[in-house]
Parts: sequence; C-alpha cells; structure tokens
Amino acid sequence: MTHPSQVPTASAPATVSTLDQITVGPDGALWFTEPRDNQIGRITTAGGTPQEFSLDSIVSGAQPEGITVGPDGALWFTAAGIGKIGRIPSNPPATPPHGITLYPSVGVAGSGVTDLTAGPDGALWFTESTGNAIGRITTSGAITNHFPVPTPGSEPSGITRGPGAGLWFTQSAVNQVAQISTTGAVTEYPGAGGAPSSIAAGADGALWFTESDLAANAIGRITTGGTVTNHFPVPTPGSEPSDITAGPDGALWFTEFLANKVGRIETAPVFVPPPPPPPVTPLKLPRARKACKVPKLRGLSVRKAKKRLKRAKCRYRVRGKGKVVSTRPKAGKRTTKRVLVKARPARR
Repeated sequence: MTHPSQVPTASAPATVSTLDQITVGPDGALWFTEPRDNQIGRITTAGGTPQEFSLDSIVSGAQPEGITVGPDGALWFTAAGIGKIGRIPSNPPATPPHGITLYPSVGVAGSGVTDLTAGPDGALWFTESTGNAIGRITTSGAITNHFPVPTPGSEPSGITRGPGAGLWFTQSAVNQVAQISTTGAVTEYPGAGGAPSSIAAGADGALWFTESDLAANAIGRITTGGTVTNHFPVPTPGSEPSDITAGPDGALWFTEFLANKVGRIETAPVFVPPPPPPPVTPLKLPRARKACKVPKLRGLSVRKAKKRLKRAKCRYRVRGKGKVVSTRPKAGKRTTKRVLVKARPARR
C-alpha cells in the first residue's frame, strides 16, 4: 500500500498573493482564482510572469474561489463574495472587462456558492454551502435548478463529475459524501472522516476526497456504491489537506493548506481492514472544555473565517452570509463558549 507522499510547493510569483483554487485550461495553461485581489490568474507551465484579469471593472468583492473548464471551452468560476457564477473566455481581451460575464443567481443571492464542475449533461453544477443545495447553470448563463440537500446544514463544498452519469459532492459539516443525479436525486453516504472538502474521481473508478479537519488530516476513498474503504493519513500532522485533483500520471494530487506542500497518493492501494476497536475503559468524567482564542475574522469570507476558527479549535455559529463584520467575543479574547460570527453580503 502506498501512503500519500509530499513535496514542498514552489513560491507563487510576487504579484500572486492569494491563490485559492487552480485548474488546467483548454490552452494548456494553469488558471487560478485570487479571492482577496478579486482576480482570475493565468500562468503557463513554463512559469514566468502570470496574467491577471481583474473583476473590479465589473464589481468589487466578488471573491472568486472555485474554477473549472466548462463544456463551451471557457473558464467558469464561483464568485463566492456575491453569490454568482462567472465566465471568462480562454483567450480573454487584454483590456477590462476582459470578456468576463457574471450571471445572477436565482433565489437568495450569496447562498455560499463554493465550487463547480462541468456535468455530463452539458451544463455546470455548483455547491451552495449556506443554501444547502446543489445548483445547475447552463453555458448561456441560465440557472435552472437549486436542488436541496436532504440533511439540513450539511454545507456542500467540493463537487466533481463522477464515474457514470451523476455528480459527487462533499458535505463538510456532517462528514458525508453524496451523489446527485442530473434529475436532482441525492443519495448521502456517511463515514467520510473529518470535514470532507474537495473531491475528485480517481483512475481506479472510485472517488477520493480530502479530510481537512486537523484531527482527521487524511485522504479518503469511497466507491461508487457508497462504501468508504479507506482513510489514508497525510504524513505531516495538522497540514489540513484542501483541494484534490487527478494528475496526468494516474495518481491524485492534493494541496495542504497549513503545510505549504503538495501531496500525491496512488489510486490503487491495497485495502487494509480497520484496526480492532480499543478495549472498553472505565467511564471518566468529562474534562472541562479548553478556552480558545478568537482569531481576527473581520473582512474575511465566511468560508475563510470557518477555516481560521477550526485552526483555533473554536466552536462557532455563523449568522448571515458574505463577509464577516463582527464576532462575539471580539478577536483576541478567550472563550469556552461558541463564537458568534456575524456576516453581511458585500456591497456593490
């Protein structure tokens, strides 16, 4: 069995300060999102100076996050800060607005659009973390559906086109992986470890997902029948594996948010049965909960704020959507109670 291996990541160019998600474009270049700088970036595999395409000429605070190649050959991205889906041609004009189009959402704007992928039906499918739904948008920009997820508050996160006709997505708040058909039928599978985030189809016909919770810190594998077969620990403790994608070598490659590394895991490991359960120990009184120090969250997106709260080992409750405007207690204070995070949509 081959466990994940890791290599350090190369430093990003000086002009790229907030790279989030990345994909290979139809032109063979790497396209990535820069949420804090409100930009879409492009760089060739040979390196050099990246091209950056700003969304500021259209709207501020779009905070692009997920990015993928659409069925039409263009690059599509989620504008998490404003709850919309965007499109940029693979050969954009040099002058603003660079051919970028933002399509309005249906229903409540800012419903936590997070990730997206090209579906088997010629449309794009995206996750809505705070809306607890899976959305569908055509290449003409028409959002046709918001399919509700059965488990309330499950926070759909990563999404990918899986083997067969459907799509697969993670539910980070309830530690589940789910499948959705193109007609909107959702099947949920428990046992996905701690805070599953990104998901990708492997060369072995299974689905692989990152477990970003610090205690889990692993790469999981689930069959198309919904059986979670493995949780492979990442070598660096507390590295918080984040995004995952299939590589040209048949392996899965993943990013490690806190370790500044890229990991690799082969997709055909030998199944190892889980260890026997530990012996029963005498009942002990619960320990007093340790106080956590509230991190600085003001101005961050809800998604980024949650990551910081998890790293600080704080329990939390989020009210609103968009950008964080306040916390109770304030940043720097210690508390054993839940941190109340208040967010509001970004103003245009």
